[in-house]
Amino acid sequence: MTNPTQTNESAMTLEQAFEHGVSLYQHQKKGEAREVFEQILNHAPDAVPVLQVLAVLDSEEGQWQAALKKLDHALSVSPGDASILFDKAHLLAQHGANKEALEIVDALLDVAPTNQELLALRQQLTAATGQRGESRRTAKQMDAVSTQKQSALKQEVEETLSLAGQMVATGNLDQAKLLFNAVMNVAGDVPAALLGVAKIYLGEEKYGLARQHLLRAFEQDNSDKETVVLLSHSAIKIDDYPAARTHARFGLQHWPEDAIFCRLLVLSFEKEQNWLEAYRQASGFIKQHPEDADLLNRLATASFQLLRARHNFTPAAITACQKHIQQAARVATPENKQRLSTYLAEVLWYKGEANTSKALLEEYIAQHPQDIEAGFNISFVYRTLGEWENYYRANELGITCNRRLQYNGNVPQWNLERPKDDVVLVMPEQGVGDEILYFHNLAMVLENAKKVYVACDPRLEDILSRAYPEAVMVPVKRDHGQDIDIPESVLSDITAWVAGGSLAGICFANFGRHIYQSPYIKLAQETEAHWQSQVAALRKANPDARLVGICWRSGLAAATRNIHYLVAEEAAHLVKQCPDTVFVNLQYGDCRKELNKIEKLSGVRIVQLDGLDLRDDFEGTAAVIKALDAVVTAGTAVHRLTTAVGTPCHVFFAGTEASDFTQPQTLNSDSELGYFYPPMLENKYPLLETIARQIQAI
Repeated sequence: MTNPTQTNESAMTLEQAFEHGVSLYQHQKKGEAREVFEQILNHAPDAVPVLQVLAVLDSEEGQWQAALKKLDHALSVSPGDASILFDKAHLLAQHGANKEALEIVDALLDVAPTNQELLALRQQLTAATGQRGESRRTAKQMDAVSTQKQSALKQEVEETLSLAGQMVATGNLDQAKLLFNAVMNVAGDVPAALLGVAKIYLGEEKYGLARQHLLRAFEQDNSDKETVVLLSHSAIKIDDYPAARTHARFGLQHWPEDAIFCRLLVLSFEKEQNWLEAYRQASGFIKQHPEDADLLNRLATASFQLLRARHNFTPAAITACQKHIQQAARVATPENKQRLSTYLAEVLWYKGEANTSKALLEEYIAQHPQDIEAGFNISFVYRTLGEWENYYRANELGITCNRRLQYNGNVPQWNLERPKDDVVLVMPEQGVGDEILYFHNLAMVLENAKKVYVACDPRLEDILSRAYPEAVMVPVKRDHGQDIDIPESVLSDITAWVAGGSLAGICFANFGRHIYQSPYIKLAQETEAHWQSQVAALRKANPDARLVGICWRSGLAAATRNIHYLVAEEAAHLVKQCPDTVFVNLQYGDCRKELNKIEKLSGVRIVQLDGLDLRDDFEGTAAVIKALDAVVTAGTAVHRLTTAVGTPCHVFFAGTEASDFTQPQTLNSDSELGYFYPPMLENKYPLLETIARQIQAI
């Protein structure tokens, strides 16, 4: 504003008034804006900016002569001002005074020959005055100026990008980021600059910011492969897996020969822990890229995790998984090769090659003693081999890595060296069958503590309360991967805690056996009498038959021909071998189709007791089991319930490749016989015939 007042104080006031007027104009309050500007002009009649704004308002209202008068007044205050002259030329052109306007424009172009706005106005004016040749020449001049500016800008951008690249190469990332941003400030969304900043953000693990810049780069140029790769990568980093797959599939459409997009697609499913789809995708891409180390590694990982997650322990799945792991290990990096060796060790354990599995894991653990999960995993191998001291030591690592239970107590872990006045919390872990097993050892805690809380599956509360009335039962519901929620009243009372699965190790270390007492379940008289009468009626209807419970699999029925379980054909073969036996169904879950198939194949109907809830009524099931002569079962909760009741139990397990099922082993009591067989045994009929002979000897 040119000399609007004589004092700084009033100048500031008028300056603020001018800003207020501009704001009103921008908000389309033009009448109010005019009032403000005219008031300013009353105080400062030579204020050039005010005169220019009022000229615009006059022109918008059709008062172009008044507008012209104000511009001439402004020129008298500031002669030769290019901004005022341009406004005057533009105003004259709007109202047909083309020749006068052209004179002003030509005069201005003498000073600023490359001004794009002046050239555009000159082209308009020469065309309006019939000077077509001049209009065409002006248009060419405009194009030449534009090309020259673009060329200069392009060169400047390239030089700046080159310098930014040097900054990145030398590690001056902050300086590089400033240069990339300077390019964007001058030239807009330049893809190379956006990509450069995005890569810096990726290195800083600012994945959201990186993704924003990559998306802007992609909008400008979707033909850059690196941008598409990093878009998919950044989406994975922020857990937006569908977006990651969209980018990867775009890449596959445009660069079908490049394996990077195959890897990213598989990785998106892997990070999502969708092992089935990761396996399917990797299997398909391997056909196109059979030697790609990354795809082979991801195929092996998906195969292994799918085997675990779905409990798909079938000979075919185990063998296929082993093949994938070994193929991946052949071309893997040293780091991946070591990780794959732990996968292979577990798969070999499934196969029954326990000694080879042990050697692989012990070699890995020697090199990676900090890998607690591997240290815990080897406990299963030690258990299979009967190396009990090693097993119990390694099993405790499952608490450290939260694999056994999601709980970390703030008080010491209990053992027999603890004070006798301890108030102890016994924590559940794994499944309900494991809990039933652990509570064989509960008396050991009760005898050596002042008070004992027992956290347990709600379905076991009544049965455990009768078995151990001096203990306080704390029913808790558990969700996989979630911390166990213990009431605050209990936590504030305890002085020590112990995981249920640790009790066997304490018992073994102090008493040389795995369980403190054998049968411990005590049934409610009413429940026992009810189910005894049902079984007694069955005996009366079959006076010369033995009554045997049967359970052939876990509740996970999805995996057919699982190495740990029987299928209907195999259960039917067992039933056929025992003509003087009535089999009572103890298989929990929906097994109607299997029961019908067993009957069709064997000609024998397995008895289903009316009203017996095999999934949730553990006391009723225990009462039935107690009334039977024996139980044949897979290693499930039925096995644990049978031994806790004291009924003779014939349980079959996948052992090692050297296991001999013809020689059943006495387990924790004389009434508990284990039939161990090679896990990859294709024909289980000889195993079942051995069990049948033992049953017939009852």
